[in-house]
Amino acid sequence: MKKGTFGYLQGKRMRSLCKSALLLAAVFIIFFAARHHFHTNRNVFSILAAVGALPAGRSIVETIMCFRARGASEAVRAAVDRAAAGESGTGSGLPAETSAYDLYLTSYERAFSLSHAAAGNGRLIGLTEDAGTDCGLCERHILDMLRKEGLRGYRVEVFRDIDAYAEELKNLVRQPEQDENARPLPEGERDENARPLPDREDDRKAMALLRAISL
Repeated sequence: MKKGTFGYLQGKRMRSLCKSALLLAAVFIIFFAARHHFHTNRNVFSILAAVGALPAGRSIVETIMCFRARGASEAVRAAVDRAAAGESGTGSGLPAETSAYDLYLTSYERAFSLSHAAAGNGRLIGLTEDAGTDCGLCERHILDMLRKEGLRGYRVEVFRDIDAYAEELKNLVRQPEQDENARPLPEGERDENARPLPDREDDRKAMALLRAISL
């Protein structure tokens, strides 16, 4: 299952658990089988088992993080689908490259769980269902990551309320249509000092970055 799709974290939990169990079993089998055969721990297979314990340990840590991460609920999926359909119910929806489910971001101090996130019109918005996620810290962390990649001009906001988030998603869905139909300002009316909003390519890069740094 591709990262950013609904149900990704649930599937990753099982894959990570199976991987950790296999790696750990391989370490124990190699170590104890060699010890039984040679009647001592001083053999090359003991060294091999010790080296194999490193990826097993990393996999176990990843598995623990997967079980701590909270994926999007069915209620969020339904709200996102309704918002993407628009008021008429026939909207084109949110492009997969500028939106994502099941994001789990980590910093040096905290971890942040986002059920869904989307970018557009100079904004990057997210929804968390995790009571342990600090929205303010999450917003600053995302802004820092964007700026490090040269993606500036974004306003980041993380919501807890599903209905409020769905309303913001509707605005993101409507905005491209409004932009396409908008008439360019005459040359003399343009503000040359105004910072341009991030474009569609920036939105794709921003969401690709979130997927890349997510668990």
